[in-house]
Amino acid sequence: MRFRREEDTVSFDDGGMNLLSSAALRELRDVIDDCRADGRMLVFGSGRDHIFAAGADMTEMANFAAADARAFARLGQETFDAIERLPFVTVAIIDGDCFGGALDLVLSFDLRFATPRARFAHPGARLGIVTGFGGTSRWRKALTPPAARRLFLANEILSAADAQALGLVDRVAESFDDELARLAALDPTTTRFVKELARASDRISPSQVALLGGRLGAIYF
Repeated sequence: MRFRREEDTVSFDDGGMNLLSSAALRELRDVIDDCRADGRMLVFGSGRDHIFAAGADMTEMANFAAADARAFARLGQETFDAIERLPFVTVAIIDGDCFGGALDLVLSFDLRFATPRARFAHPGARLGIVTGFGGTSRWRKALTPPAARRLFLANEILSAADAQALGLVDRVAESFDDELARLAALDPTTTRFVKELARASDRISPSQVALLGGRLGAIYF
C-alpha cells in the first residue's frame, strides 16, 4: 500500500521517490473515495523524509503508446478532480521536493502548507513533455501568470519562501498543528456550501444560491 489513511490524514510512501504511477493513481483514487464517504477533512502529506513526491513515473511513461498516454492523463485528471470536489477542507503538507505531477496534485487541494525544506518545480518543458494531469489549467486559479511562467516555462525551482510570495503556498512553517486544529473545527455544512459556490459560475443567480443553500442545509445571508 502506497497510501496510509489514519482518520483525516493520508500519507504517501512508496518506499522510494513517491512516484505517481498508474497503480499509485488508482490507489489514491480509491483512498479519496473512502475519504468522501466518511471524512470531515483531508490532510495529505508524505511518509518519506524530506520528499513530497517526484511526479509521474517516467520509466512507466517511456513505454506508453498514444492510447496509454491518454489513459494515464485521464486517470490523473479524474483523481485530482475527485480531490478538488471533496465537500470538506483539503490541505497538502509539503515537506521536501514537489516536482512535476506532484505539483499538479497539490494544486487540486484547497490549501498548501510547506516546510522551509520544500521546493517546487515543473520540468516538463525541459523534458519535452506537457503535463496531462491538469496543472496547466489549475495554475490559473492559484498563480499569477508571471509565477506560472516561472514554473511551467522557465523551469525554475522555487523555494518555499518564493512559492509563498508567488501565492502557490499559503503557509511556511515547521509545524501546522494549530492551524489544522482550527480547520478541523470548521462547520462542515458551511464549508461544503462555500466550496459548492466557488465551483459554481459567477453568474449564478440569488435564487439559485438560495436553492443550493437550502439543499445543503446552510444559512446564507
